[in-house]
Amino acid sequence: MNVKTCCWLSISYLALSPSALATNVPLRVPHIADAPPFMLTDEQQIPVGGILFDIYQQLARALNRPMQIEAIPRKRVTDLLLQGQLDFYCNGTPEWFTEPQLRWSPPLFVHRDLYISAEAFTDFTDFSRRSKGKVGTTFGYVYPTLSAMFARGQLQRVDSYSPAESLRHLQKKHLTAVVVSEFEYGYLLKNKHGLHAVEIERNQIQCMYSPMLAESTVLQLDQAIETLRQQGQLEQILAQYR
Repeated sequence: MNVKTCCWLSISYLALSPSALATNVPLRVPHIADAPPFMLTDEQQIPVGGILFDIYQQLARALNRPMQIEAIPRKRVTDLLLQGQLDFYCNGTPEWFTEPQLRWSPPLFVHRDLYISAEAFTDFTDFSRRSKGKVGTTFGYVYPTLSAMFARGQLQRVDSYSPAESLRHLQKKHLTAVVVSEFEYGYLLKNKHGLHAVEIERNQIQCMYSPMLAESTVLQLDQAIETLRQQGQLEQILAQYR
């Protein structure tokens, strides 16, 4: 988890005409640094694409609302949602964010965590028995399926501030393995020669809503997500970044 101090950056992405924007309150979502391909930025660190960026744009269009993206540290997302300073964030599960006040959307997509190493494992059972060494992980992330192996010293956790940093350490052979999502693995690591992946966990990703978000907006977002899923638009977005 990236815990670097970060200033606020507010950017409005126009989903409407200028005249319509004047009478509509923006939907406020977070931009978290070091998170490609979920959010991609230009040289000025302004979001220009990515899985979440594209999903937010589709939801803004569906609700006929402008979108405002706030640059914040990841560790502040929950607090800002609970305080009503953000409206929603579409990259979580109730298992990761346990605050009871948060509300949840229908599922968006499946998130698969992969263990990437030079060792080939037939399945998770084989991996659990034979895996060992230094594993690149992301600061602040919890890995339930690996906790017992970390506890008994079979695996040694080595935290970085981002999956991209962990993958760079793997390429330099400073690590035995890394744990990243399938999207990060596919997008960030172009040369996969000699590497193998085994799935260690999967989760249904949802949007987490601020408890202060209007009920009518929650219902509209839920309906928009269901429509995007039924029309295959969510899968089209994901396919661009695999």
